[in-house]
Amino acid sequence: MGVDLAPVPLEKMDLPPNCRFEIDDVNLGLTHFRDQFDVVHARLVASGLKAFRKTMQDVEECLKPGGIVLWVDVDYDLYSADRYAYMPFATAEDGSGSWVQRFVYGLS
Repeated sequence: MGVDLAPVPLEKMDLPPNCRFEIDDVNLGLTHFRDQFDVVHARLVASGLKAFRKTMQDVEECLKPGGIVLWVDVDYDLYSADRYAYMPFATAEDGSGSWVQRFVYGLS
């Protein structure tokens, strides 16, 4: 099972019979995949996440007992001056967050 925001540029006939793709937004949650997978692989998705740690938790909940998450990414978390407090990105409604974090999110 592959999940992406955009259609995969592959013909269905070129895929193995046990492979399929869905268009989905992981920012909306993954409860529909709960307890289904032995392995979850996520690669370079963090810049498109609204709540990185929440999505990590959602991904972990997709695993069967004993499953493993393979997450390959860079650390997109931007922190406040004390370097320990995560700073969410700013929005038009709430400008108290980080505009740099908002810019990085917008790049995805």
